[in-house]
Amino acid sequence: MTTTSTLISLVTAVALGAGLAGCTSAASTIDPGPSATTTSTTTAPAPGGPSTAGGASTATDPADDTCVDGFAWMQFGDDEPRTKTLPDGCDTVIVNGSDAELTLGPTRVVVVMGDRNTVDVPRVDQVDAMGDDNTIRLDDDLQPLLNTDGTGNVVTTR
Repeated sequence: MTTTSTLISLVTAVALGAGLAGCTSAASTIDPGPSATTTSTTTAPAPGGPSTAGGASTATDPADDTCVDGFAWMQFGDDEPRTKTLPDGCDTVIVNGSDAELTLGPTRVVVVMGDRNTVDVPRVDQVDAMGDDNTIRLDDDLQPLLNTDGTGNVVTTR
């Protein structure tokens, strides 16, 4: 399977799951009761914490840089740290950004979208590298399946 096919399958699965999450049966016997009217108040955010005023968050999205239901999104944007760790690993880790260093625990699939990244992982079954000059360093010499659309992507041992 090519890297593009893998990514398309992943995106399709996530979109389908999100679409189905909001579905309910028309024959539902659950009575939600009368509609509630809510009011909201704005409170000052904790120092360095996210905004609670309904605007953009001032902190990293809680889904970033953590493993939730076997999926972790490691974002390396302009205002993000260039070095991160996910010591317990995750089933699937997406690395998005360039010129970053990431240290992972055991992981089944690593997807790298960007250039010149270094990912240290004790073991991995599959690597999808969509950029150039990325290095995946393993603790052992077991070679994972490598799918790549770029050049200079390597899997090596530490």
